Amino acid sequence: MESPAAKATTAQPPPSIPPRSSSLTQSCSISINPISLVINECITITSAMRKNARWAQSGVSAILGTGSSPDTSPDAGEDISLISRLGLRTKRTRTTQDNPLMAGFSKLRVDLAECRDISTFDTVSLFHPFLQVIRSSSITGPITSLALNAITKFFSYRIISLSSPRLPLAMQLLSSAITHCRFEASDSSQDEVVLLRILRLMECMMCGIGGDLLSDESVCEMMETGLSMCCQMRLSEMLRRSAEMSMVTMCQRAFELLKQIEPEANSSTLEAMTSTSSGNIGSVQMGEPATAEPNSTPGPESPNPSTSEFTPTAGQEPADNAYSSVDLKPYGLPSIRELLRVLISLLDPHDRQHTDTMRVMALRIIDVAFEVSGLTIATHASLRSLAVDDLCRHLFQLLRYDSPQILQTSLRVSSTILHTMRPHLKLQQELLLSYMISCLHLLVDIPKEPGIDPILYEGVPLMPKVLLRSSSSVTTGSSSGTSTPVPVKERQRLGMEGGQRGPDARETMVECLSGLTRIPSFMVDLFVNYDCDVDRADLCEDLIGLLSRNAFPDAAAWSTPNVPPLCLDALLSYVSFLADRLDMPPKVKPNYPTVKQLMEQRDKKQLIIQGTSKFNDDPKKGIQFLVEYGIIDDASNPKSISRFLRDTSRISKKLLGEFLAKPSNKDILDCFIDSFDFTDKRIDTGLRVLLESFRLPGEAQQIERIVEKFSERYCEFGPKEVANKDAAFVLSFSVIMLNTDLHNPQVRNRMTLEQYKHNLRKVNDNEDFIPEYLEAIYNAIKNQEIIMPEEHNNQAGFDYAWKELLQKANSSGELFVCDDTSIYDAEMFRATWKPVVATLAYVFTSATDDMVFMRVITGFDHCARIATRYNISDALDHIILCLSKISTLTAEPSATSSADSTEIQVDGSSITVSDLSVRFGKNYKAQLATVVLFRVVRGNEYLVRSGWREIIHIWLNLFANSLISPYFSELQDKLDVPAIPMVTPGNVIKRNDPKDSSIFSTLSSYLSSYAVDGPPEPSDEELESTLCTVDCVNSCNLSEIFDNISALDSGKVQYMLQSLLEEAMLLQQRRPFLSLRNEFNNDALIGGQSKLLSTSSVNGSVEKQNLPSFAPLSIYVLEMATCLVLKDSECLAMLRPKLMATFVAILRNAGNVYPVVIGRVVCYMLAILRRVIDEYTTSPSEEKLADIKKLVGEIFLSAASVDNDILKESGPISATGIVYCFRSCPENIKMILLDAPEQAFWKALESLLENPEAASVIFEVVEEITGIPDSDGEFQVKNEKDSTKLRLIHNSANFQAVIDLLGAFASAGSVGSEWEQRHDRRSGSIRRLGRSSTPPITNLAASANLNSRGESGGPRGVLESADRRNYSTMKGSASGTGNKHASEESWRGSTVINGKRMTAAEVNAAVAAGTYPGMQRPYADVVERAVKAVKMINAFRSQVTDLITELKLERNNGWTTFWFPVLDGLLLQCLNACREVRQQAFGSLQRTLLSPELSATYDDFEWTAIFGTVLFPLIAGLLRPEVYQSDPRGMGETRLQASSLLCKVFLYYLERLSGWEGMLDLWLQILDMMDRLMNSSPRDNLEEAVAESLKNVLLVMSSSGYLVQPAKAQGDNKRLELWDQTWKRLQRFLPPATLDSLPGSLPGYSPGAVDLPAAEGSPEPVEG
Repeated sequence: MESPAAKATTAQPPPSIPPRSSSLTQSCSISINPISLVINECITITSAMRKNARWAQSGVSAILGTGSSPDTSPDAGEDISLISRLGLRTKRTRTTQDNPLMAGFSKLRVDLAECRDISTFDTVSLFHPFLQVIRSSSITGPITSLALNAITKFFSYRIISLSSPRLPLAMQLLSSAITHCRFEASDSSQDEVVLLRILRLMECMMCGIGGDLLSDESVCEMMETGLSMCCQMRLSEMLRRSAEMSMVTMCQRAFELLKQIEPEANSSTLEAMTSTSSGNIGSVQMGEPATAEPNSTPGPESPNPSTSEFTPTAGQEPADNAYSSVDLKPYGLPSIRELLRVLISLLDPHDRQHTDTMRVMALRIIDVAFEVSGLTIATHASLRSLAVDDLCRHLFQLLRYDSPQILQTSLRVSSTILHTMRPHLKLQQELLLSYMISCLHLLVDIPKEPGIDPILYEGVPLMPKVLLRSSSSVTTGSSSGTSTPVPVKERQRLGMEGGQRGPDARETMVECLSGLTRIPSFMVDLFVNYDCDVDRADLCEDLIGLLSRNAFPDAAAWSTPNVPPLCLDALLSYVSFLADRLDMPPKVKPNYPTVKQLMEQRDKKQLIIQGTSKFNDDPKKGIQFLVEYGIIDDASNPKSISRFLRDTSRISKKLLGEFLAKPSNKDILDCFIDSFDFTDKRIDTGLRVLLESFRLPGEAQQIERIVEKFSERYCEFGPKEVANKDAAFVLSFSVIMLNTDLHNPQVRNRMTLEQYKHNLRKVNDNEDFIPEYLEAIYNAIKNQEIIMPEEHNNQAGFDYAWKELLQKANSSGELFVCDDTSIYDAEMFRATWKPVVATLAYVFTSATDDMVFMRVITGFDHCARIATRYNISDALDHIILCLSKISTLTAEPSATSSADSTEIQVDGSSITVSDLSVRFGKNYKAQLATVVLFRVVRGNEYLVRSGWREIIHIWLNLFANSLISPYFSELQDKLDVPAIPMVTPGNVIKRNDPKDSSIFSTLSSYLSSYAVDGPPEPSDEELESTLCTVDCVNSCNLSEIFDNISALDSGKVQYMLQSLLEEAMLLQQRRPFLSLRNEFNNDALIGGQSKLLSTSSVNGSVEKQNLPSFAPLSIYVLEMATCLVLKDSECLAMLRPKLMATFVAILRNAGNVYPVVIGRVVCYMLAILRRVIDEYTTSPSEEKLADIKKLVGEIFLSAASVDNDILKESGPISATGIVYCFRSCPENIKMILLDAPEQAFWKALESLLENPEAASVIFEVVEEITGIPDSDGEFQVKNEKDSTKLRLIHNSANFQAVIDLLGAFASAGSVGSEWEQRHDRRSGSIRRLGRSSTPPITNLAASANLNSRGESGGPRGVLESADRRNYSTMKGSASGTGNKHASEESWRGSTVINGKRMTAAEVNAAVAAGTYPGMQRPYADVVERAVKAVKMINAFRSQVTDLITELKLERNNGWTTFWFPVLDGLLLQCLNACREVRQQAFGSLQRTLLSPELSATYDDFEWTAIFGTVLFPLIAGLLRPEVYQSDPRGMGETRLQASSLLCKVFLYYLERLSGWEGMLDLWLQILDMMDRLMNSSPRDNLEEAVAESLKNVLLVMSSSGYLVQPAKAQGDNKRLELWDQTWKRLQRFLPPATLDSLPGSLPGYSPGAVDLPAAEGSPEPVEG
């Protein structure tokens, strides 16, 4: 017989096996001869066998290796012949033939002796003796272990290679041997060592050389062996765990091989899932491992009845002809599928033979299988069907287990499956997530914690939408629909509905969800496939809401402390994934929906939800709503309604049944039932299908309508068993009744099949139904009740619902995986940002760990980036809101916060310490939030909307505490207004040595502070906190934000402007005290200083005042708004109306606004006007000109509406704005200003005059309008441009307005009268002092330097203080040489004033000039302006004629329009208390009245009104006591001048008056005025002067022939009457001596008897 080596040489080569990549187990090269190694292993085993009593008598041949068994040694006969030839008697001895196990090793040694290369040795022969030992049940465990170890060495040392002859067959034999291993039982530990060796060898076979050559049967046997070891509870825990590890390793190799197997054909259909490769798969079966009687499990034989007996398989080597019959096809899909099937079967929760330990083991192995194979399983229909159906069904039922290990491993496997097979598990994933969401979502309110604003957690849902929907479904008795395939009622009864789970279970579920969210596209997949699907739940929103709610710290009370950080980490991962995908290029994948389509579906979904909710409450209203929004085409179209009712799962099925059964809805019922297809369906099956869509109503008539229509529809499909619709109707009713009879618990006597058949006799068109047909119906109803799926409360209900899920899964399509596109991220973030941001804000507020801070800051940054990229302004605004709340800087600014602060000055620099700066500097969290806030805002200013409100609040608080500068934009320089004022601190402390912080200096500062009743000096800690605040504010880079704002367009700036304006109005409303207006020093603001002059002290508070800080804040806000509007032309055009409306509202509410704000508002309005004018100048147009006119009216009408007292306080800045605006305007615009409606421009100017600082500025405007008169009383013309100035006064209204304004300036000069009168008194005293030889020693220098309004109480105080000075003679020595007597003589007759010696003449000259110390004239500028104003009024007389001609006025209107305003203006100033102004006015009035222009243009006697409207009122005014008392010394002279003027004017116009009919009345009134003047005051010495004036008048009248004696006037009644009336009046007030001296007097003349009454009061004016 040939040796095995020869057999290997001559044998046919094995069939070619396609090479496969294999991952070998640990192997190493051998250093000794492989043949020697094999022989040594043989010797080791045989030696161990001989030590056993059973083989102790084996022959020497077993040792020498020469023995053989008869059937395996062809040379045995030759040996016997040799002995016979030698003449020896043969005697049979004990050989190895008696022990085939020993003979096998002997033969192997003999065969190896002839082998030179082990790689050419037959593998089957090499394994044969070892396999015999492994199979033998008579071998002890240690010997079996040696055999197993030897074969393991062969694989490890690479003695066996892929080129080894007959390796496939050897692998099959080896697999069969180790899976049927038997050995004698001994020590249990030794026995388990054998099993461990078996596990190790199986690993080497699967993962090493030749593993790919195993057949499906071999793999199944090996896997079954491993699983049996895992499940045998009698084995030790260590062995079972080792078996599990080996199973994991083998499964890794098996499922790794799955990647190289071609997918099955037709794998996309459900039929392929169940029938693909039926020939291959069905022939390979793997028994389920048993827990008590493992008949197929290798193990020891023991007489112990508790152990199993094992029957060894054939241990002989197969014949050569048997080798060729072996199928050498490697294992593949059949064995892998069988392995997966067995593992899944172990998970069945209803199989009581399987313990939880077995399920956990199976879950772990399944988890590894899916981890290795990944998506490959889904490409094989047979495997996919197992995963989609059985595996998911068992997993979802295991989730309700209370066992932590079961729950954890089930969730782990579920997570792995979703990682790998999500596209095929759309509805399964929805079921799993819905269950976990309902279990985990806390249904309690978020607890309110002190110090945390509730607005921070706004947006966190209190209840998930899936739970809301489920609750509504339960209450209405309807199905939960396709979005939750297992109805709510079933899930509650089967443990699938969320509820109270233990803390550990909740943590485990959260860990699972956290792992799922780490899939980059997991959340967006949920959003696209569920939230935007009409029939799916909003899983993305619910999951984010769940994570957000459980990230709050209080969630730990319901679960474990690990849950909040896990949820927070999941949220941060979600945001991080979105941020990482921002740079991903947008890519639309083929067959994927567009964003527009998704949003349309989402909107439609919301409408359907609302519509179905309304339908469940009231079907009519629901249908009306759905029709209104286009969900149902037409309310009159039953097909459209029925289509919606059937396709929508959200409608209550109970209500739907009642709705369809109503008679009014018959058409809808017909269309609804007509939509069903009953082809090839038995009538009970058709009823089941129909009644799954709605619940059958309870009334018989309603049921009849439904069954009748069903019968008609069913018969349309031509069922052979049913004759007609009547038969179908009766049969359908019988099915319903049978269902009730068989399943109603109240029915005791159930209907039998025979009874059922009997009841249906002769109803099938007078024939009986086929008995088998009725029997099938009866059995179907008996086995499965026709009932709504949600009413099943047992396992059958779950199975039915699961079956429904699988059916709907076919139509729902696969899940879209959006792993390589970001086009849906924007809408998803738009729907989910609220709970995310709320959670980040809350955690940021409550956290204490730095790492948490950093993670949350990163989360805020990511959210801001996402919101910015996708233009989600609401999200960015809410981020700003949350961060601003955390920063603690958004509180309303206090009106006393700045007054309570302290300014510390050190080496020229200063820092303001306030409560806010100290508190903020100690709050690290607030500082961090502030920095993050402005980091978020910086660069994203264009997207901020409502967030500006919070940012502005922060700016205002920083500004109010002197932490930011009032300068924020270059545009502020163009406003031409002073810097924004600030409120000074209540205390100012100077520190000379900042390093001096000893305890003595600290104690000293505290004691000094309390000594002056002020707050203590800030401590070093407070100062350090303030410095931290300053550093934090500086790190925010606010200037960069301001620069970015300047670059925004009008569309983006409008939101900031709106917030600024709202804040400005709120600041005005928050003003709690108006009485502080008097305490509020506007001079500091108006004068352009940077701070208010409040009462403060250095190193202590002298007097503490609560000065308002709202005024600077309002100015800050309004100035910023103005700068935004003036930014560019686009902003000016778009934003100006809003800003102007706010300005107008502030001015109209001026009584509740600080005056300084009013002045600023006027200035801002004028700045806008200047900008609009510049726009017009650059590009003129009629439209722009009309806009300017409208704007001018708006500005000045609003300014004119402000109370004069308020406008007075805000004067200088308003006046400066008006001047600047007026000067910069072209001529036509100036005319528009002057022509403002209702004289608003002039009224505004006049209102500002009462403020001394504003008056000078306003006077410049008037000079711009009118020009400056020269010495001749004419307006100067400096250049050709100035010659057009008077053209601005182009109408009577402007003329009157400018005269009134000049009159106001002139009237203001009355303040100089007081000084004039005191000057008169002082001048006499000082002149007397000047004439004295003893010079006074005065201290008038201080008085001379006093402010005219200041410390000593104004001009009166200055003069009174000068009166109280003590003067004394001052002597000194002369400089140079000379004796003392000569020096004293040289000083005699002189006075020393302010260190300068003045002679008496010099003193008198100084007194006269008003330059004497202590007598400087206060309000000199006011008096000077008043004099100029009078001159300017007078200068208009030369322009009147031209104006009348230019305006083409009628002569009778010229007087009233132009002359009267001039004369009236001069008249009023003739009564001015200031002597200088009065004299100038009187002179101007005289020149005007005597000017030829006055009457030159009037032929009639209109000009005669000068007496009644000018001269008579002038004298009457001078006669008033109050006027006289205003200047007692000067008014007498003015009265004299008035009487003289009256006579001069009368004589000047005497000739023209002679022809006037009112001559006599006028003359009599003149005489009455003279009477009153003479009797006014004896001190004025007017009697002589008046008499003298009368003499002159009478002389002229007499010489001119107007006043003649009666004798000469005979016949001339007018002259007679004039004579008679004149003498009557004269006799009344002139003494006789004076009368006799009058020209034309007649001694003894007695006038007529008519006695005229004496003149009293002012004469009546003469109308002319």
